[in-house]
Amino acid sequence: MLAGFEPATAELLASRQLLRRADTKFVTSPAAIAEIVANVGDAYAVVPVGDDHIATYANIYFDTADLRCFHDHRRGRRLRQKIRIRSYPDRGLAYLELKSRRNELHTDKSRIAVPYGTGVIDPANAELLAEQCEFARALHPVVEIEYRRIMLAGIDTNERVTVDLGVTIDHDDDLAISGVAIVEVKQPSRCNATPIMRAIRDAGNAPCSLSKYVAAIAARGDVRANRLRPVLRRVERIAHR
Repeated sequence: MLAGFEPATAELLASRQLLRRADTKFVTSPAAIAEIVANVGDAYAVVPVGDDHIATYANIYFDTADLRCFHDHRRGRRLRQKIRIRSYPDRGLAYLELKSRRNELHTDKSRIAVPYGTGVIDPANAELLAEQCEFARALHPVVEIEYRRIMLAGIDTNERVTVDLGVTIDHDDDLAISGVAIVEVKQPSRCNATPIMRAIRDAGNAPCSLSKYVAAIAARGDVRANRLRPVLRRVERIAHR
């Protein structure tokens, strides 16, 4: 199905960077999102990955010893941050990334190129992170999350859409999150009138605030996660349909 999409050009992607943006997430089944995407193909271009259309993402997430990032999210703090090294095996590239969510609508993202295969934050980059993250010097790796991603760019709308499939946490695919599709629509500000937003909602999907990192930590069962239980149960229901 993706082979029939217009390929996204470098110029289109450059105009759809959206490092400051509004993110809206949905969780649905792979079959459901395949049908939705097929119905909006004339409005979006697909980002090619070599001769394919699905990329592999490998992430190492960092947190403090007391899981500051996780608990800030669990408690719903106004400023919530996530730090990761994201690697792209298909291209042999890697970046140290900081995502800062300052309210319920807008997210800022910054990144630094690092050598491919890097699994730690070196002191120089820790100092750079410290300019935006007060606990940057206390970070250490806590979990690895991998998945396959489809990326679409709006042809006439300033929008990017990602569809993540086959999520594994520390290389474990026997988890509910492995059986769902996690869809994220990235826009300058939230707009429900674009083709993909209308199609997702018309199919009966409501937004779902699901962080793969937070879900990974909560799945361990040794942390407080009561506020997250409704979302995690929702993921389980979708995975077992």
